[in-house]
This record gives sequence, C-alpha cells and structure tokens, in this order.
Amino acid sequence: MPNTQEVLPIDAEPTKGFFVEMLTRDIGLEQAVLDLVDNSIDGAKGLKGDGEKPFEGMKIALEFSKDRFRIVDNCGGFSSEAARTYAFKFGKPAGSPRTPHSIGQFGVGMKRALFKFGHHFSVRSATTDDAWAVSVQVPVWETQIGWSFPWATFTPDAEVSHESPGTEIVVSDLRTEVAAKFSTKLFENAIHGLIKSKHRQFIAGGLEIKVNGHHIDATSLYLLVADDAKFRPGIEELVIKDDSEEEIKVRIIVGVGLSSPPQAGWYVVCNGRVVLEADRRAVTGWGLIEEQSKTVVMPNYHNQFSRFRGIVTFDSNDSVRVPWNTTKTDVDQDNPIWQKTFGRMMELMRPVIDFLNELDADIDEHTRDHSPLLAYVSTVASVKAESLPVSSTFVAPARGSLSKGPKTVKLQYAKPVDEVQFLMTELDVSSAKAVGEKSFELIYQSMGGK
Repeated sequence: MPNTQEVLPIDAEPTKGFFVEMLTRDIGLEQAVLDLVDNSIDGAKGLKGDGEKPFEGMKIALEFSKDRFRIVDNCGGFSSEAARTYAFKFGKPAGSPRTPHSIGQFGVGMKRALFKFGHHFSVRSATTDDAWAVSVQVPVWETQIGWSFPWATFTPDAEVSHESPGTEIVVSDLRTEVAAKFSTKLFENAIHGLIKSKHRQFIAGGLEIKVNGHHIDATSLYLLVADDAKFRPGIEELVIKDDSEEEIKVRIIVGVGLSSPPQAGWYVVCNGRVVLEADRRAVTGWGLIEEQSKTVVMPNYHNQFSRFRGIVTFDSNDSVRVPWNTTKTDVDQDNPIWQKTFGRMMELMRPVIDFLNELDADIDEHTRDHSPLLAYVSTVASVKAESLPVSSTFVAPARGSLSKGPKTVKLQYAKPVDEVQFLMTELDVSSAKAVGEKSFELIYQSMGGK
C-alpha cells in the first residue's frame, strides 16, 4: 500500500470539450436564441421608466444567416468588473448581484448559446463610463489551461459606445447544423413567433425588437367583460412565501375569450416572460383525476372549451424562486410555489368550465343560430388582460335566464340523399337543414298549427 500522504489527489476536473458539449446538448436552438434576448431584456429592466410604455426607446436587434449570428441592444451594457467576476462564469457565483425581477436565471444562458452556435464569438459592451470586449476562438480555448477568456480591444461605434450604452454579441464560424437552420425562413419565422409570444409584455411596454430587420408587433390576451357586470372573469392575487421567506406575487385570471382552439388553455408567466402558452396538458390541470376516489376533477381539453383562458403570473425579486425550469420552456412541478398555486388555479377554473359546458348544452338544445346564451356571449366586449381590475369573482349568466320566446328542441333524422335533393328542388331551398325546417312548417300548418 502506498503512503496516502504521498499520493496526489484524484483529478476529477472536466475537460472543456466535454463540458461544452454537455452544456449545449439539452437546449434547442430556438431557446438558446431566446436566452440572449432574455439577457438584453434584463438590461432594459434596469433602465425602465414609469407609465404605460416603460421600455420606450430601448431596442434589441437580431441578425442571423448561414455565416454568423449577431444580437445588439441599447439596454445599458454591463461593466468590465461584472464581466470579469461573474457574467462569464458557468453558473451564478454566490453573492453575485442580481437584477430584480430578472428573466435570466441560472447564469448559463449566454455561455450556452455562444458555444451552441459556433466556434468563435466576440462580446463587447459599454456603459456610460466603462467599455470592454472579449474575443474567443473556442477550439483554441479548449486546448489551453484554465477557464478564463482573453480581453480584446473595444472599438466604439454608433450602436455601442459610452453615448449609446449597450451590448453586442457576434458568433461566427457556425456549427454546420446551426448554419443550416439559421439560413432558413422557417427558423426566422419561428424566432419571430416565439419572441412575439414569450415577450409580449415587454413589447407592449414599448421595447422594440427586430429579427433580420423585421419589426415585431405587440400582442395581447383578451377576455370577455360585460358592461352590466353580468359577465366577467375571475381574478385573484396572492402573496406566497417560500422557505427563505422570499415573497412571490401571484395573479390568477380565469375567464372566457373568443372561440379559438389555438389560443385556449393556460398561460404561465414568470417575471414577465411567458413560459407556457395555451397549455392544455395535465401539467396545468386538464384531465385531472382525484387519485383516491378516481373521480374526474377537471375534464380533458375538448373544443367546447375553446373559449377558456387562464393566466397565472409569478413575480419575484429573485428569479430562482419562480416555478420555471432551467430552459424556461415549462413549469417546475416540484416547486412549492407552483404546488401552492395549482390548487387555487383548479378552484378558479372549475366555474368557467361549468359555464362552458352549459353554453355547449344550450347550443345543442337550441342550435347555434338560436341559442340565447351564445347570442349573449357574442355581444360581450373583449378587454385586454392587463387592464383588468385587481380582483373579481367569475360571473356568467345561468342557462335559461336569457331565454326569450318558446322553448325549443332540436329534431334530427336521416333520409336518402336523392329524396332530400328532390325536396330541396321542390321547396326551393339550398340545404338539408332548410328542407327539415320547411317541411315541418308545412305539416304543422296543414294540421292547424299557427
């Protein structure tokens, strides 16, 4: 046996090449691009003003092709000290400053994107009193001892300087598979759509974002609200504390929108960043079954629920506290804040689902053309979710309370096609439904009905 005091310690340090490959494997290219947009938005958050357009004048521009990727913003930049001590570290060091209510979370987004895109990257940034740059040839860096990046010469221009504080990132010598995707219109459209949906709150607040020169417009979620207060969404605000006594503000909105299957479902927003959009999975309660009794708590999604809208927003000074996963593509179901919120989401969701079941039954009884409940819903105005009041209880008219005229019943029967077509000609009508209605009227009148 060798003397243990003379034996050198076991070296378990990862190789850079392995670390880079593992770091980039579990995130899609689209999400890596969004991570860089998130970082720019965090810079904008540090500069935002008050009022309806707090991000007015702030800009982010993305450009990508088969040759390179570039993102540049005028969102304040960050100091050389921040770059040296924590911004380029793999993970956020203990004690590093955090942007309040940030959407950058675990300190891996920028590095993961840079390595995923290509083999050479440069970053330059300027504040009002500081400026710096780095330039890294990844294959060369991987062969060197140590994990530091070399400084480069900062060259100011009209986009990034002391007079125009911001950050520029350029990645070239792209990986083959990345260059192939960056060159397609399909990928450009995907990024455009993702930014439009994931960052809707910031764009609506005045932030200008362009993708390959194309401006992204703001979109909003709408719910139906009646002026007479007979129809309105349910809204509740909570403040939940986690084990560290950190406060997380939660706002839940449930209600009815226009009939649109692509927009129906739950929207989950963390610190302003949309994590889930129109979600209709068990994760957000659809198809929920009570385990012990095996009873259905919430039905699976069906198109009769195409008007359902649920929005839950989480906001915390510390982005680690909100319930999203590391790639910001889903919720962390084990997060205690999510678990505490989920039950209340289901309680608020239930009366909306009950109403939509009643609406479906009313349409089934009276037909879509004669349903009193559908006729009422069709007259209610759409209101932006962000303009809704602080709290309210979901209110909707009961089935039958709006009925005008005699009660109706739907008749259904099947007849040979040639016979129906014969009657369409003889009765001078254009549909099988009209044949049924006209023939009923003639028989009813002939039997003495009025």
